[in-house]
Amino acid sequence: MASSQVPRLKDVAAKANVSLSAASRILRGERQRFGEETCDRVLEAARELGWRRNLLVSGMQTGRTRTIGVMIPPFDSFWVDVLAGIHLVLAQADYLPITVWVGDCQEMPHFEKDEDEGFKQISRLLDRRVDGLILWPSFAVAYYDHFRELLERKVPVAVIDHEYSEDQIADSIETDEAASARAVAEHLISLGHKRIACLSSREAAWQAWAVRRRECFEQAVEELCGVEVTSRRLNPWGTDGLEVAREILSQTPRPTAVFAVTDHEALYLYEAAAELGLEIPRDLSIIGFADLDFAATLRPALTTMRQRPREIGRRAAQLILDRLDGEMFDSPPTTIRVGADLIVRKSTGRLAE
Repeated sequence: MASSQVPRLKDVAAKANVSLSAASRILRGERQRFGEETCDRVLEAARELGWRRNLLVSGMQTGRTRTIGVMIPPFDSFWVDVLAGIHLVLAQADYLPITVWVGDCQEMPHFEKDEDEGFKQISRLLDRRVDGLILWPSFAVAYYDHFRELLERKVPVAVIDHEYSEDQIADSIETDEAASARAVAEHLISLGHKRIACLSSREAAWQAWAVRRRECFEQAVEELCGVEVTSRRLNPWGTDGLEVAREILSQTPRPTAVFAVTDHEALYLYEAAAELGLEIPRDLSIIGFADLDFAATLRPALTTMRQRPREIGRRAAQLILDRLDGEMFDSPPTTIRVGADLIVRKSTGRLAE
């Protein structure tokens, strides 16, 4: 009858006929000082016995758990792809992401309703001795005052889509808002549009990306054609998107083109345009931002700026690993800006003469 006992390191050493220390070093990857035949013998013995490293013991020995706390909800296709990029890099480096969030993924405002729950989730990760943290913007704002404590504990932090002030104390990875907003402005102006509006999000404290996106767009339009953008934003709860879209499209004179700071806001513009009997793009050009999974299926298909979420996720994970590997541990926090790509579809068109 086969033994149910979990194979131990000393069993591997005995089967390979090497010392316990040699087996341990070889299985940790320290193989330079041992011959190829010896290493192969130890690895083969480990495979035959079904030995696996005890990560709890290894963590006590090295001070590392090889886990990264990831506080990002799979809210939409953008964040799902960010998580995919993070997972890919961490898996290749033999790190395990522990992903948690707060509330219901179908209701974005819920994430900021219970700050205590956010603290509780971060504390759960820290209690499990994660080696680093990757945060989405709302958690970055809520936990900002504790970042110095994390740095003192040698826990690197990377934040996605949140720009810091001069007192930057964590790494940040974000979309290049200035270049992207200018590309949007250039596209609309090239089509002859001069009565241009912008529909922004709530612009909550953690939505600094939306503020930058809107402001950069306003500045680009002013610089390129000398006109002022009419901008509106949602209420603090994000519950009046359709009403704000109706307001924008009911102005006199009506804008001929509207930039929505995300594809989510573009949906409100489509609905309002249908209610008001406006045809897209004959009467109204609409351009979004993100290229979410529904953008190409809208009728007409939505012109949008395609962000690079997998690259953003990969860069965030790699920053954490670089800090942990010592390559960047003592260097000051950095901000990485990732480009976006204009995807022209059927929702923007040349202004009718």
